[in-house]
Formats: sequence, structure tokens, C-alpha cells
Amino acid sequence: MFGILGMINNYELRKVANTQVGGASIDTCAVTDSARPYETGIKHSRYNDGWWIIVQLYDSKEEAEVGHKKWVELFSRDELPPRLVDVNESCFSQAFGGVGRGEYELRPQE
Repeated sequence: MFGILGMINNYELRKVANTQVGGASIDTCAVTDSARPYETGIKHSRYNDGWWIIVQLYDSKEEAEVGHKKWVELFSRDELPPRLVDVNESCFSQAFGGVGRGEYELRPQE
């Protein structure tokens, strides 16, 4: 549960890629609080009230690089995905019954 402490003040060392595209922030990095060592999170105002959604987990940096590119391509299209699924496996999420996990529908533009 305290694996998250290993991520404090070292983002630049853990970062695989961070891209701003299609109104989204897509971030892929190494993590210490999950069952897998890498994850991609997406933050977009039209999903989950603008909170982060962990969309993919990886076993290696190479997989994370490929996965990041996939998400960037998806958000570079004219239409946003109709929903995103949070696959968060962080120790925090597990300790509190899957907090954050779920499907998030694309909200209409305001």
C-alpha cells in the first residue's frame, strides 16, 4: 500500500511519454503502487469529470512505449472513444474495494 511513496519527486525518471492531444493528457510512466510496473493514464474533461483514468497496464517499458503510441493515435482521430475503462490495479484502489475502476462514458460537449 505504501508503494506510492516510491513515486514522490521522481516523475521525470519514471516518465515513458507524456502527450497532449485531442484535449487529452496522455501519460505513460513507471509506477510502484500497482501489480504491473508501467501504466498509461488519460485525463480529459469529457470523461470522469476530468480525473485521471488508468487505461492500460504493461509489464515492460517497451510495451508501455507501444501502448502510449496507440492511445495517442486514438485521441488524434476526429471522434473521441465513446467510453474509457479504468483498469487501475494500484494498492490504494485494491485496499478500498476498486476505487476508481469502472467505465466512463464520453460526455457531450458543453
